[in-house]
Amino acid sequence: MLTATERRILFLIFCGIVIGGAYAEYKLSLQGFSIANVLWTIVVGIVLGGVLAGSAKVFLKIISKNFLDLGVTPSRLHEFSSERARLIADAQRPGRDEFLIREQLVRNTLRFAEAWLKGWVPGTHFEFCVFIDREMPLLFAYYDSGKDSVSRSMKERQRNPKYYIESAYEVTKLLQSPNSQVRILKDTTKADYAFTSNSQRKQLRSTILICPDVEAPCALVLSSNKKNAFRENDMDVILFFKYVAETVYCDLVEGDFLNRVRILKPELF
Repeated sequence: MLTATERRILFLIFCGIVIGGAYAEYKLSLQGFSIANVLWTIVVGIVLGGVLAGSAKVFLKIISKNFLDLGVTPSRLHEFSSERARLIADAQRPGRDEFLIREQLVRNTLRFAEAWLKGWVPGTHFEFCVFIDREMPLLFAYYDSGKDSVSRSMKERQRNPKYYIESAYEVTKLLQSPNSQVRILKDTTKADYAFTSNSQRKQLRSTILICPDVEAPCALVLSSNKKNAFRENDMDVILFFKYVAETVYCDLVEGDFLNRVRILKPELF
């Protein structure tokens, strides 16, 4: 999951080593064995060593970010899949609350996705939000880096079904005019962005949003406490975000759940 800049750095390092080594060997074979040629080869070796030493930190950072910091381990994958299997099996029991089961399935996906972001996407605090319904948007599922599953705005939404629209939340604009492209706010403080408190202003410095299906009233929002955390040219992050959105969408669209929410929970609307 390397960025374009990191791939270029690795390519240049590799080219420099190959070209320098080949040139030293060429000089040695062309002029034959002599003290001067041996010294020249040693000098080239020292220069190449300096290049390697200077790039070592960059290289190790890249390796760490992509294979260690992400925490992608078999045990974490197993934890995600086993919890998902348990929830699906539990949903088959008679009398189970379908709304609650769907919420738990989606939150399990958000919890799993949040764990991948640390060390990969800039920021130390991330928030995932899944919104449904266009006329009266509902924050259906929430999860953040503090392991909280309840947002400050949920109580306001309980009191006022049109709270998010009246507060001009960015996601409501996307729900009302959906498109298939991701929407990125690189710095929320410079945009017309709604905050519920000053502390939230610090936690939500940049945001990325998407509607996984323009025909469905559903949107995924991811925020970071660092500005410029999301970039249009960082396709690895964008593709991962789309994967999470599509996984969430599958759990919400199955059985026509999105269109039955108001029947299942009329008190929310």
